[in-house]
Amino acid sequence: MKTLLRILLPLGVLISSVAYGQENGNWQNVLEQQLQVLATAAPEDWPPRIDTLTALAEAHPEEWLLQYYAGWSATQLSFKSDKAAADALCERAGPFVKKALSMQPGNTETLTLMGYWLSARINATPSRGVSLGGQSRSYAEKAIAADSSNPRAWLVKALNIYYTPAIFGGGKQRAKPTVDIVAAKFAAFRPDNALAPNWGQQIFDALMASYQ
Repeated sequence: MKTLLRILLPLGVLISSVAYGQENGNWQNVLEQQLQVLATAAPEDWPPRIDTLTALAEAHPEEWLLQYYAGWSATQLSFKSDKAAADALCERAGPFVKKALSMQPGNTETLTLMGYWLSARINATPSRGVSLGGQSRSYAEKAIAADSSNPRAWLVKALNIYYTPAIFGGGKQRAKPTVDIVAAKFAAFRPDNALAPNWGQQIFDALMASYQ
């Protein structure tokens, strides 16, 4: 992977965005703006957005969705970063991922994110796969049980199978039936609103391309 080049926005922009959300109680607008940017942002443009989402989560500790996105954004960027940066991003994401899950323990999205974050930790340090692989798969299964229509839950399950060595029951071909389910789930999925989790399509497209 290419070394991540961190480009920070002027501090004033970050502070003013978060301050607006705090003073007006309208963190939803700030969150929506950040998510819109992240939908098309290059990896080097993610760090200032992660900073903003982290600041929002810390300013509104009672909002599980902000904890979720602070954890998700750092987790997502870790997959696009070199190993050293990936590990640091996983460490940064951890408290937010865990808090979101503690606040919403039966929510398919927080369960999915926990499984995804564990996979990110394995991606950063592959030797963790022995201890964390089973945990990641377990959270994906719990997320599916909570809502079987959630494509991200199925995606994490598919990725777990795909990247598990064939000798341990995984691999590309064994993942294919689950990958087909993911395709159907994404085709049918519609987010409830602009702030509802809606990530994963690009990850799935890259996964599907490996079967072409």
